[in-house]
Amino acid sequence: MDVTVSIVNHSARDALVALLDSLAAELDGPLDVEAVVLDNASDDGSLEAVRERFPWARVIAQTHRAGFGANHNRVIRETSGRYVYLLSPDARVEPGSLVRLGAYMDTNPRVGAVAPRLRYPDGRAQPSAWRFPTPATALLGTFTLSRLGVDQSGGGDPRRVDWAMGAALLLRRAALDDVGLFDEGFFLYSEETDLCLRLAQAGWETHFLPAVTVVHAASSLRGDFPRERIAEEWRSRHRYWRKHHSPAGARLAALATGAQYAARAGVAGALVRLGSRRFDASFPERMREHARRAFGRADGPGLRELAERWNEKHAPQSSRPSVRESIAR
Repeated sequence: MDVTVSIVNHSARDALVALLDSLAAELDGPLDVEAVVLDNASDDGSLEAVRERFPWARVIAQTHRAGFGANHNRVIRETSGRYVYLLSPDARVEPGSLVRLGAYMDTNPRVGAVAPRLRYPDGRAQPSAWRFPTPATALLGTFTLSRLGVDQSGGGDPRRVDWAMGAALLLRRAALDDVGLFDEGFFLYSEETDLCLRLAQAGWETHFLPAVTVVHAASSLRGDFPRERIAEEWRSRHRYWRKHHSPAGARLAALATGAQYAARAGVAGALVRLGSRRFDASFPERMREHARRAFGRADGPGLRELAERWNEKHAPQSSRPSVRESIAR
């Protein structure tokens, strides 16, 4: 098998159907492609829709809920494609994209990961590749609000980047065999940053290929005020900094990043009070919540706890993962 497409779905039936519709044409190309949908214990009929409409897709019907890295790791372990293409269920691929991504990997044998350009459904460019969030990068972002010197996903030429978003990311299995799979101690967020850093430390490269475009809706959950999601994001950020930097460096990175969010909250709050429609009314408070999590502790409840509670209530005892053990890894 040339490419294993790994799709982790959690109650996103309509988006998943649209993704598989866009992916169907890739099965008739020159590459041997398998599409694997791991259903993360959805409750919206996703499994039935996939089985009815896409018999060519392999389904892993998981009865418990786990994190991003753990779910994709399961797909990787149970497949054998020489490349693994991570796709978010709210993504859409363009015809021929897999062939171009695979060809790029074939001609660049030290590339361990390659990311396409991401766009929102309205056509706007979506930032998707960045510098590693080191303390120095965090300080730079404080002075530019992450607008200059941090985002690496602009321009039209293929190039090396530090890390890229896991919403659409082609991974070389040989590189994964070298550095290991996703660190499952990250439930959601920062796991692809951590993986790309480990790839770089082992001599592999991550590249950005803007000639290939993927439309990515970006979860609608980001449009409300998801405190659990923010808590999980900051738990992962703090864990990443503690894993890869000294205690002083981790604290500096957190404080500098928190200052960015505090500044955004102040600017956005002023604009909202002046009647600007650039931001919704909840945006300043979301930014303040990010700042609080950066400056203080990123305790739960987060998405990890929500999954654990669901598992305790609904998942068979034999299939429940130990969420607490994964935190300690």
